[in-house]
Amino acid sequence: MHFLQVALLGISKNLSQRTSRQSRQKRLLETVMKRKSNLPSGARPVGNDKARINSLRGESPFVIKPLLQFAPEAESDGAVAIELVWIAHVKRSLWKVEYLAEGAVSWIVCDVEKVDSVTIKDNEFKRFRALLKGLKPGSAFEYRVSIAGQQVFAASAKTPPGSGCKTTVALFGDFADGDPEATKVAKGAYKANADMVILVGDVVYNNGLYGEYRKHFDPVYNGDGERGAPIGRSVVTAAVPGNHDVRVPDRFDFIQHASDADLFAFFRIFRHPNNGPKLDADVLSKMVERERDGQKLLKLYGPDFIKLSNYYFRQGDSFWVMLDANEYLDWRNPDLHKWLEKALAKGADCTWKFVCFHQPGFNSDAKYKTDTRMRVLSPIFEASGVDIVFSGHCHFYERSYPLKYKIKSGKAGRKLNPEGTMVLDKVFDGDKNNKPQGVIYIVSGAGGLLVTKGMRPSSHGKVESSFKIGDRKNSFTVLSLDGKVLTLRQVDTAGGEVDKFLIDKN
Repeated sequence: MHFLQVALLGISKNLSQRTSRQSRQKRLLETVMKRKSNLPSGARPVGNDKARINSLRGESPFVIKPLLQFAPEAESDGAVAIELVWIAHVKRSLWKVEYLAEGAVSWIVCDVEKVDSVTIKDNEFKRFRALLKGLKPGSAFEYRVSIAGQQVFAASAKTPPGSGCKTTVALFGDFADGDPEATKVAKGAYKANADMVILVGDVVYNNGLYGEYRKHFDPVYNGDGERGAPIGRSVVTAAVPGNHDVRVPDRFDFIQHASDADLFAFFRIFRHPNNGPKLDADVLSKMVERERDGQKLLKLYGPDFIKLSNYYFRQGDSFWVMLDANEYLDWRNPDLHKWLEKALAKGADCTWKFVCFHQPGFNSDAKYKTDTRMRVLSPIFEASGVDIVFSGHCHFYERSYPLKYKIKSGKAGRKLNPEGTMVLDKVFDGDKNNKPQGVIYIVSGAGGLLVTKGMRPSSHGKVESSFKIGDRKNSFTVLSLDGKVLTLRQVDTAGGEVDKFLIDKN
């Protein structure tokens, strides 16, 4: 039926994309229905907004349960500050948050701040935060949340380790889509006992609405029953937005938003360090004019929205730069290049440097391998000593050879997908030969619904840059940093190894 509609409207250019989207939505809906649960709040047909809002409010005081995140405020004297962020419909004055540091005997009461709120169909959903200060790196702590004197939430957690200490990071993307495998990924990542979790985009499907976070993300990533694991409440999380996190539903989508306030929940659920780039409003407006999602983001959040989705932070002996690679941002912009170079320079004294963004510049996905926009940043990564670039988007695992990418001069190098030449380090094996000559690009997008059988790279072939593919099992990345030795393992949901390699800087 949709094929006929598209043909009649004369917009065959988008036929394949929309058909693929509809097929995906149908499969996800079937998955949800098999569980004999209601349709997800935020995944209702147009005209059922009242039911959606009631589902958002629910019986719990939380729309989104408390998530541990890096605090924007820096601590001194080696102390660590952790931010607890949640969304609810209860007024601020009723909340109380207390925490107990490792070795302490007294609970500390911290201020609860209402950061902002959104109103969806006359219902106000408030974002709160509580700052847990003065914690030691790599230490355990407990916290509890109460409303009007009654405890409604409690958890045990730990702060990420400091410099000189071994650190474990779990990383995955393309995650909360209602597929049962996402639960297995969450449980596996939790068992990895990570000190930090990185989500490399497409945190939730299909359109980044509040109801989708409540249905597919919250009970899986921050749950405690059969459906999920308590990662969000016990381990610090950082994330980058993927295309499904910033989608504005069109009329072909089964999932619709109740109002503009229902869109872009990523930007309110996650709070990151406020150190992103700043572009002139006119420059940014011109940049996003070809992208409907970007236009809407600019309208709702103003030009500072790019500071919310691009940022950097230091963690122990590693430095992380997190980028928004969605199509509304053009990373050929010289001001964005300057910001990125300065950001990476701030990690010059760190042993390890990593960059994360959703859409990979090097991949073997039949659908996405021609999207090479982010290769424009490869020379900056190489000059700045970046060790690994992590992405998602492609629903499988892939590791590149260590590589260097030289962009062609002239018009060919200024294209949106810049042309260039690759130099591959085929000597590196991650075992005996463990000193890579170039940047390694990892795709870790096997967190939810996998690529379909007919579209697997193992079936239709890898691209030149690709060294290893894992496209038959759901998996997640476990990164271990121990001084000057890095070990990366790609682990499937049964605990088996999809891939493993080591980098030794001794």
